[in-house]
Amino acid sequence: MNSGKLQATAVIRKSSIAFVEQIFALYAARRPLVLVSGADQVADLPGIDIDRCINPGDQTGWFDAQHPVILDDLPAQVTYTSGTEGQPKGILLTYRNLGYTTERIIDVMQMTAEVREYVGVPATFSFGMARYRAVSAVGGRAYMPPRGFDPMELARMLAAGEINALSAVPTLLRILLADPTLIGAAGKMLKWMEIGSQAMTADEKRRIREMFPNARIVQHYGLTEASRSTFLIISDAPDAMLDSVGSPVGQGEVQISADNRIRIRGPQVARSRIDVQGLHDLTDAEGWLQTNDLGHMKHGYLFFDGRADDLINCGGQKVVPDQLEERIRARLKAGTQLAVAKVPDAQRGDGILVALAGASGDTARVKQAATAVLAEMGISAGSALHVMAIDTLPVTATGKVQRRVLAEQFALRKVTAPPSSAKGEITDVRSLFQHDFAGQDVSPEDTFETLGGDSLHYIQFSLSYEARFGPLPDAWEKLSVAQLQDHAKGSGISTWRSLESVTLTRAFFIICIVALHTEAFVYSSNWGAAYFLVMLAGYSVARFQLPEILRSGSTRTLWGTVRYVAIPTILMGVFLELVTRKFELPSLLLVSNYVDPNTIRGYTFYFIEFYIQILVLAALLFSFAPVRRAFQARPMVSAVAFFFATAALDYGIEQVWNGDYNYDRPGITAGASRSAWSSPRPATCPRASLPWPWP
Repeated sequence: MNSGKLQATAVIRKSSIAFVEQIFALYAARRPLVLVSGADQVADLPGIDIDRCINPGDQTGWFDAQHPVILDDLPAQVTYTSGTEGQPKGILLTYRNLGYTTERIIDVMQMTAEVREYVGVPATFSFGMARYRAVSAVGGRAYMPPRGFDPMELARMLAAGEINALSAVPTLLRILLADPTLIGAAGKMLKWMEIGSQAMTADEKRRIREMFPNARIVQHYGLTEASRSTFLIISDAPDAMLDSVGSPVGQGEVQISADNRIRIRGPQVARSRIDVQGLHDLTDAEGWLQTNDLGHMKHGYLFFDGRADDLINCGGQKVVPDQLEERIRARLKAGTQLAVAKVPDAQRGDGILVALAGASGDTARVKQAATAVLAEMGISAGSALHVMAIDTLPVTATGKVQRRVLAEQFALRKVTAPPSSAKGEITDVRSLFQHDFAGQDVSPEDTFETLGGDSLHYIQFSLSYEARFGPLPDAWEKLSVAQLQDHAKGSGISTWRSLESVTLTRAFFIICIVALHTEAFVYSSNWGAAYFLVMLAGYSVARFQLPEILRSGSTRTLWGTVRYVAIPTILMGVFLELVTRKFELPSLLLVSNYVDPNTIRGYTFYFIEFYIQILVLAALLFSFAPVRRAFQARPMVSAVAFFFATAALDYGIEQVWNGDYNYDRPGITAGASRSAWSSPRPATCPRASLPWPWP
């Protein structure tokens, strides 16, 4: 034991790129750090002298700085984890601990500089920060979502090719498993995934593997004291081993003790914990760390059998029952008898049960107190928090509460309780609330917030609601059940509710184009049906991509679309030119719309060229920060000004550039003269010398 205090710098936890940058800066300076929830916590850190407290700025988006792995055997950071007596336990990690873990992640996942990762875990968690270390070490890029894990954003970025890797905890992945259509075919684009922090069933792992068939999917098992002690390569593992958490790699070792507890040894294992008395050894004389996790080995694979103690792992966040009980009691009247236990939860691994002895009429007040205490601890349990009234608390002969008995009583009540409405039986908004908040009494005055809905449940409920009743109104989580029911009635339940305006618009344009080709009705004197598709391109950019551009300050989403349209077009052009032996450079450069068709011998996809050029011009325009700021501050005025400026520019170009030859091009032109394509009417194309009509 060493009674000297550790000199360190405090960093306030904040899910921001600035937070990640500060951590790397302290690593580079070899300055030990400790993460705190606020500046007021600095004075309460036992065994540590803090020289300053850094409050990082707010920033999200892409992180692409490169930092090498550090393997020095020096103190790097102190990470606090919950102790069994309810007191925080400071774990001292060295650069060697962190660096060796980083190297193993890279090696097991076979990561390269091509990685572009959607980091679905906050950087303030050890799992999340480890992802930034690994991606940075290989020279890749990591994306920090501004709203946290967002399934819709993930699906969009994956489909657009902006990301090819994902890190997430099982709680978040279960959202995707609940509705596989969210990812759909875009799942084939994923190359890497790491899963950690909680256990998963073999069936869940199989379904994740099916959702992302081309990804190298790795699950890890570990503790704060021994990060990533085993790895399971889900994408390659035999079905019989999917229930395991993998096997140790490199210099790491795992053993099972005589009482079935997991023991770990290796460079990733922290050697010391810190408290007011200084440093204390975590490992025995042979370097083994004894955990409170139960497990068994089979064919070299480790199987996790649960916690030996009563620690609750709710969505990857640890809760000590005794500590939670104390804080809840402090908010209630003296003499209140209650106990906390863990119960299974499909989304978060462990749910939190608060058992109240005696007065069943106080359950609402107890739940309110428990929710407030958990919020103070930085935990949003939402629907994983349960309050159960019982006659007396089950205790041992020495008066210790039998938490497992409480969990069994809760499970028995769930089995014998009347079944909630099945998904197909949900007929109104109240029955949907009752279904999603099973076990709670839902009144017409209740709201999503008053029922204890959290950010995780927010995503699930909104998807369920919109699938049945149409779009939700703004700030719906604050509206009562009755108000949402009125909104649903006003919206109307019909086939049309699931069709977005862009889908209806596209359908209308296609009908018009087909009608013009078949002469069912002629609505354009110059047969310019393709104008509609140009307008639709502009609409799509304005609605779906412009908000992301203004938020992130990057036009990467537009360039990604350009790339994934241009590359297949160029490849098809190369193929056709090789087959026909008619070689035309303008077609391969996607600029043949500027060349008279009389000079083109081969194939040209002129309309795709228009589309790509529109997107390029939009990307160039919004690459200027003043333009982005203008559209963000005054979108309507900026859009109108842009429209008139575009119209004036188009008019000026037409005075000096005659592009009427584009009239004679069908959708795909196989090089021929104007006469060779002669027809009773001009081809369906927009009258423009340059692709300016972007609305």
